[in-house]
Amino acid sequence: YRTWLCGGVIIHEEYILTSAACIEDAEHFYVVSGTYKYADEDDRYNNPCIKNGAKKAIWKCIPKNYVFDGHENDNIRWMNNDIAVVKIEDGFDFNRRIRGCEFVPKPICYNNQSQTLENPGTVVTISGWGTTSRYNDWINRRKENQQNLLESHVEIIPKNRCKRRWGSRYHNIIDNYMICTKDIGQTMSEICNEKYVDCQDISYSDDEDARRDLKIIEKVPTNLTLHSAYNDSRRYASQADGGFCENDHGGPLVYGTGVNSVVVGVISACLVKERTNKCYGPFLYTSVYKNRQFISCAIYKDLEPKCRRQFRSGVTHEEKILSWKNHPDGPAKNELGTKSTVPD
Repeated sequence: YRTWLCGGVIIHEEYILTSAACIEDAEHFYVVSGTYKYADEDDRYNNPCIKNGAKKAIWKCIPKNYVFDGHENDNIRWMNNDIAVVKIEDGFDFNRRIRGCEFVPKPICYNNQSQTLENPGTVVTISGWGTTSRYNDWINRRKENQQNLLESHVEIIPKNRCKRRWGSRYHNIIDNYMICTKDIGQTMSEICNEKYVDCQDISYSDDEDARRDLKIIEKVPTNLTLHSAYNDSRRYASQADGGFCENDHGGPLVYGTGVNSVVVGVISACLVKERTNKCYGPFLYTSVYKNRQFISCAIYKDLEPKCRRQFRSGVTHEEKILSWKNHPDGPAKNELGTKSTVPD
């Protein structure tokens, strides 16, 4: 998996929220936080932040209704509730900067408050190190990643408008699990002028839909008390096209800024043009609110009776312990003769 890079967000001192497609078939992987920088040659030996701060993943959990078919042609099931919770070998220190890193890692709360944070017209933020325009071949998969973390503002749009750009076989997934954001890069005319783009199903006008949708949009509450510590001390240049592309998968869709920010979605899928591999929208994110119980029980299942029963049944989720005992990098910290903290 050296060719892949995925995003994620800290939601607890020991737990990460990311995409199921990123980790479903990965047996060993690291979690790194505290840096804005990325370079292709970075590894745990040469980069001081990774060397001193990389943490082994020791447990992962995905929804039961998720099926990874990413290696199959014309696949679709990997988009079905594409979300996962990962546990690391020891907790992040939210009071100390790791030597070689740029900032102290901080958690962000996840949306278990209100689905109104997903309302059309809401402006939210995405971030990642991935490519800014197109998917690459296997050989060059990481060469066009960004060296600095990029952020961009995006706007949530109604699902009915989103589905006009996505084929009918995606509509059930969009209705049940996704948040959609507007493609504010190329205009519709620019996309349709390219001969290899099939525009038969692309017939909507942003202005017309905006007028129709204006009457039903509810205002997003601004007085929610959301406890988090989202790092807001330093930002790099924003992406101009307001979307995401390759190697941004699993990154957060965030509402608000500062201590009141909250992650509302996980980066999941974009449209890709056949001949040029260019990425365009509408862009899809797996809803955190619709998975709020799954996330809560993944973190607190040993403390809450309902979650203990739910996880014992195995009806709603699949979990797996990741052992490093026989790995060349050595055992995880929880395997070094101490009592394991991996959920039972």
